Amino acid sequence: MTPNVTPKQAVEDFLAEREGEVSKASHRNYKYALKELLRFCENQGIEEVGEIHGYHLKQYKLRRRGQGIKEVTLKNNLSTLRVFLRWCEQAELLERGTAELVQLPKLDEDDRVSDDTLSQDRVEDILDYFYKFEYAQRRHAIFQLIWHTCLRMGTVVAIDLEDYLSSRKQIKIRHRPETGTPLKNGIEAQRKINISDSMQEVLDDYIEGHRHNIVEESGREPLFTTRNQRVSRTALRKNTYGITRPCKVHGGCPHNRTIEECDAAVRKKDSSKCPSSMSPHPLRRAAITYHLNQEWPNEKLSERANVTVDVLEDHYDTRQEDEKAVTRKQYLDNL
Repeated sequence: MTPNVTPKQAVEDFLAEREGEVSKASHRNYKYALKELLRFCENQGIEEVGEIHGYHLKQYKLRRRGQGIKEVTLKNNLSTLRVFLRWCEQAELLERGTAELVQLPKLDEDDRVSDDTLSQDRVEDILDYFYKFEYAQRRHAIFQLIWHTCLRMGTVVAIDLEDYLSSRKQIKIRHRPETGTPLKNGIEAQRKINISDSMQEVLDDYIEGHRHNIVEESGREPLFTTRNQRVSRTALRKNTYGITRPCKVHGGCPHNRTIEECDAAVRKKDSSKCPSSMSPHPLRRAAITYHLNQEWPNEKLSERANVTVDVLEDHYDTRQEDEKAVTRKQYLDNL
């Protein structure tokens, strides 16, 4: 007999079992995608996992697509759903074969690569805003650091005060999973990043004027801090969503919304609801594109950004064909 288990309980049990088996990034992705499933089950009045059938899965797919997400995101969400349903089958909460009823969308080449990126003009406008109104505050220092170095969000969180070598204009990137800051590519991601004079100046002024003196139980002193702890991925993400709202920088809305009545404009926690707001990853993509346009060799940029040349070209090079042609022309001119 199939146990009477709610979708919420099944998701909690699934996540608990997977926590030690997958990376933290994968676990976060599971958690996010399945949160959407729980909302769907609640709206559909599904009180037990065993009630889920093929038509529900069709409806869920249509609902997610109707929310305006990209096809690659939809495919990832449905892949997670399939993994979860297989787990439910193994736990004898669902009929065998239910997971195989989840049909993944077929992606063309354009769908496989996310095109979310910040334009250079927007980045420069945001940096101008920071220099005028929030100079050397934490989110200024982090935003400019990602733009300057192409670092991942998790890498920025992992930097300690001692990793910043101001006199050498360098930042050491270190893999420290035992104290809570692993790097995506593990020990292979360890490296030293060179920074410019202007980046050094911002970091020095941030440390002197805005960094909180935080010492963790492990004895580590994080570079980027809140009042009580090392800055989190969540805080970093919220800060980036907030500053990439056009109304924050320019005061106007390109979506014809009344700013005073827009939750995304007046409530910090709803910043991500702005259609123009972006997470830190598009900033990293924009930074890589900028470096490519500055004629950085792919091999050198792959070392700086800690990404393979193939992945760099397939997933991060967002330059238009005309931009690529201009960059290539320098080599012809030198022949």
